[in-house]
Amino acid sequence: MQYLMAIDAGTGSVRAVLFDSNGNQIAVAQQEWTHVSVEGVDNSMTFDTHTNWELTVQCIQQSLKNAKLKGSDIVAVSATSMREGIVLYDKEGKALWAVANVDARADKEVRELKEKYQGIEEAFYQQSGQTFALGALPRLLWLKNNEPALYDKVASMSMIGDWILAKLSGVIATDPSNGGTTGIYDLEKRDWVSSMAKKVGIKVDIFPPSLETGTFMGTVTHEASTQTGLSTQTKVVMGGGDVQLGSAGLAVVKEGQVAVLGGSFWQQVVNIKSTVKPPKDMGIRVQSSCHSWTFTS
Repeated sequence: MQYLMAIDAGTGSVRAVLFDSNGNQIAVAQQEWTHVSVEGVDNSMTFDTHTNWELTVQCIQQSLKNAKLKGSDIVAVSATSMREGIVLYDKEGKALWAVANVDARADKEVRELKEKYQGIEEAFYQQSGQTFALGALPRLLWLKNNEPALYDKVASMSMIGDWILAKLSGVIATDPSNGGTTGIYDLEKRDWVSSMAKKVGIKVDIFPPSLETGTFMGTVTHEASTQTGLSTQTKVVMGGGDVQLGSAGLAVVKEGQVAVLGGSFWQQVVNIKSTVKPPKDMGIRVQSSCHSWTFTS
């Protein structure tokens, strides 16, 4: 029997879940985590990469112990996470700064964007399906405005699930279903739109490769193997957004299918073609994201 591991970085906790090759869940380990409110920064919810990596390692080790398995028994590992949370890295690939999806410190930047660039949110929405409320552009602007020395060091960014995969494989990348929730993305092309960043004065060279869910990224590094107990032969595979992967797990992968998924947040999802736009009288109230599954009619 072969085994697979999935790591889920949720809003309130992280968990490592083990499955056999028949899809049966055989073990799980979970740790709650909290997001750090920065003194003097209203509505801030920093994602503590140091502490939260330690909790992730504990979950990996405990799930192996619970299943009575060795790291070498795990053929492949992937990760999913809360959408909208981002991690920024320096040129060596070290995490510099990260925020959870619930971080709302950039409300001033959202207002400034709308006032300085009339109609920009609506224009970007036509490509990305996202508004500025939880997007990456206002957060990047906040960092540029408030922590310029730190911003200058930023060389790459990813989502939180991607950060786990980067810690395991050494490869920084993202997928459309999670990366698309940054709002710096094209729904149809399923890739970054660096011109959006350029428009508002943000670095355009920080966007990592965009890989589809299921893409082989590499194997567990020696360092990560020593930390987690996973084997250096274990494959690391690109994951995706939690709701989209949940939909795929429910086989909601065809146009017109619907699902309701619950966790810290509840979401109703409806599969539509990327070319379908909400009626204009609905404004920008409907959030549209890439699925982790490229489905057809």
